[in-house]
Amino acid sequence: MPHPTTRLTPALVSAIALAMTSFAASESAAQELPLTWQEEQNFRSGPTPFDPLMAFWYELDAISPIVNMRPLTHTLLDREMYTVTIADPPITNPEDAVRSGKTIVLLAPSVHGGEVSPKESVQLVAKELVAGDLRSLLDDVIVVVVPIINPDGGEVQRRTNEAGYDMNRDYVKLESQEIHGLVTQVMNEWTPDIHVDGHHGGSPPYVITYQGTLNPAADDELRRYPYQNIFPRLRDAVAAEGYRAFDYSGVRTVDGERGWGSTSVEPRKHHVYTGLTNSIGILLETPNARTLFRNGSLEETPDDERYYHQIRGGFLATSEILRVAAENRAEIRALTTASRMRAVQAGADGGDPIVLDYELTNRGDEPVWMPEEDVPGGYSLQTVPVFLEWVPTRTTPRPVGYLLPPAMASVVPLLQDHDISVYRFRAPATLEAEVFYATDVNRDSYFQGHYLKSAEVEKVTESLDVAPGWFWVPSAQSRANLINYILEPETDDNLITWGWTDHVLEVTEEGDDERQRVPMMRVMRHQYLPVVEVQPFNMYQRKRYFRPGY
Repeated sequence: MPHPTTRLTPALVSAIALAMTSFAASESAAQELPLTWQEEQNFRSGPTPFDPLMAFWYELDAISPIVNMRPLTHTLLDREMYTVTIADPPITNPEDAVRSGKTIVLLAPSVHGGEVSPKESVQLVAKELVAGDLRSLLDDVIVVVVPIINPDGGEVQRRTNEAGYDMNRDYVKLESQEIHGLVTQVMNEWTPDIHVDGHHGGSPPYVITYQGTLNPAADDELRRYPYQNIFPRLRDAVAAEGYRAFDYSGVRTVDGERGWGSTSVEPRKHHVYTGLTNSIGILLETPNARTLFRNGSLEETPDDERYYHQIRGGFLATSEILRVAAENRAEIRALTTASRMRAVQAGADGGDPIVLDYELTNRGDEPVWMPEEDVPGGYSLQTVPVFLEWVPTRTTPRPVGYLLPPAMASVVPLLQDHDISVYRFRAPATLEAEVFYATDVNRDSYFQGHYLKSAEVEKVTESLDVAPGWFWVPSAQSRANLINYILEPETDDNLITWGWTDHVLEVTEEGDDERQRVPMMRVMRHQYLPVVEVQPFNMYQRKRYFRPGY
């Protein structure tokens, strides 16, 4: 493939297959790298079906010793998902990846089945890593790829998986087969330093839009890093080919003022969840643009060329992220390690503020290509407020841990799937704790098989007699920020939200003034805790609904 910074015009696309170089798969033998479905079809075939997509990855694995594939899970329609590692020298397990000291980057494309271009871009990036201009980056980077996050939805161009889940809203509840496997077997085991969540959206005339973890509950230094060190480089890389890039997502009006802004930032979304688990989360969105900024002006893009530009935008952005990951290897590994240690220490100390509520504010007025019907091309460059800074409006002191009564036993496997350690009392104890009482439990909306709920609560400090069988979740863990978010009853994405307390908390009817005790209690100081860690019942894939042939 040509150098990533060399601009490919649509006229050159048809010559890509003929111009492909035969690369050396090993020092002793040279073999031709497989063409992607898009290269074979001159980027005009429409989205790549699952079988030719996986045929490419199987062939790349067969040709190159630095590519390794391991099964991840099966979808409900029996499509097998894989984790692919690209590393030089070869790395076949997460322990060696961590010990290598290299930056570990996860590429997770196309969680929404109708958002197809990221899975195409990642194939081209993989070829460049194996035997192209990105090969040298493997001196400092290990790349972990899941070729497509939503194989069943992708086959029929459907946003959801076969069970009907929007899987980019599943990172707290982990109900889908695919996201459960991704979190437990890839994110927890490989602990990537950078996650790239590839989507096919955003706003024209930009060729790529991007976002980091903006939720203020995540580590501050981790949130700032991509905005200071990655996104400027990404913008420069696409500008070198005549394109433009900007922040996700699009036009937004806040308090009556029209500008550019962000979508919501709950941890149920991949790139937000990533930040709460102390990795650098990056969302990439490739707009399906009829109008594109290219070479200094707005251009109307012919229908049969639009998909090429989407793939190219994703390729340029992903390639540049990998270059930054390689060049700043020591800095990034130090950052993600320090963020995890800061979380452990904060949880052990307790008392620092954790975020309950936040609001969207203007980070500053900036020039943005805004839609405007009455101008040529349909867009004009306007200086507008950019609503992309979420700031806390309410906080509470961090507890050193949480008490859960035995009635909450069903949530223990979920917490463990999030790599959160849970302990069980082996003897009775009396503890001082902050106890929540719900004065209102509200059914807010129906989403993904749940009536999302919220609670209005009052907090009282009490002496609790805790019996054997109660559970203890200490905050002194690297997932402290995630623990606090999902166990605090007043955040926007917690156990109450997704129904894990439905058997304990009833929705309040009008005129009902009875208080209900919330089954998550806060402990603010270290006390006598006769506990032992709860071990998972087994290490099999609990979301594996069937095994073909059994």
